[in-house]
Amino acid sequence: MDLEALIHAQHGVCSLAQAVGAGLSEDGVRWRVASGRWTRLGRGVYRAQTGELDWLGRAHAALLRGGDGCALSLRAAEHLHGVAPTPPAVITLAVPAGRSVTRLPGTRFRRHVGLEVVRRRGLAVTSAEQTVLDLADQTGVEWREAVATAARWVQKRRTTAEALSCALAGRARHRHRRILTVALGVVADGAESVMEVSYVRRVERPHALPRASMQVRDGIRRRDFEYEAWKVVVEVDGRLGHEGEHLAKDRRRDRQALGRGRVTLRAGWVDVDADPCSLAVDVHAALRARGFSGSIRACGPYCAARRVAAA
Repeated sequence: MDLEALIHAQHGVCSLAQAVGAGLSEDGVRWRVASGRWTRLGRGVYRAQTGELDWLGRAHAALLRGGDGCALSLRAAEHLHGVAPTPPAVITLAVPAGRSVTRLPGTRFRRHVGLEVVRRRGLAVTSAEQTVLDLADQTGVEWREAVATAARWVQKRRTTAEALSCALAGRARHRHRRILTVALGVVADGAESVMEVSYVRRVERPHALPRASMQVRDGIRRRDFEYEAWKVVVEVDGRLGHEGEHLAKDRRRDRQALGRGRVTLRAGWVDVDADPCSLAVDVHAALRARGFSGSIRACGPYCAARRVAAA
């Protein structure tokens, strides 16, 4: 590839080594900078076109500055994998541990052991699994956000719960290892949101409720959980202000389900996260009313299910 084609492929940037390798002398590079045709972005990296660089040009420049073995990571990788529609203002580059790099403006570097690199849109990026686990392991990221990140990537078919579980097992440390290990098992069963993971983790399993089928298709729509043997449906929703047209559609769905012999229980974030024991009692009561013969288990000394379990 000649130099002009290379610059075009890299969205307007090139390195000194690339320019020299293509037959341009270092004096020739200096002349282009002095004449204003090129602009030095950092040591050994140049904008070789007029006008402002677009985001992809900035990303190429960051990779050239980092050198071989580097990869775009975190939000930059999330965008290039097609999960985040908007590119981040600050581009993060993962560099091999032990390497010292002077960053370009608008970029930051993070050292990483055992980089897994793939190519997206001609750029080196961290693999889908590594990107998910890196995003979830950032300081300040709570478990709900970590689970939501994993679920979003699985929903978009950029990875699988099994692949993420395997990658997590290969990490020496991760701040959300325990919850992600549990959540990924649930995601593999079909959970598509933090709320759904929380329902299984906090309502269903601790209280020994039967296992519901998840994301059951009903025409073009899906039901979150269905206890098919007893025709009990549970819908969970964490959206604020879920009213107006959405509320009308939910009511219509509930009426249609009732017409087919199914009863629908709806729960919000407060029910699932703050009072899961009471929700478990209500679900158990609905199941018992429709023929379920199993008992409910109290998850602790103050669980609302204790009174039912003792009855």
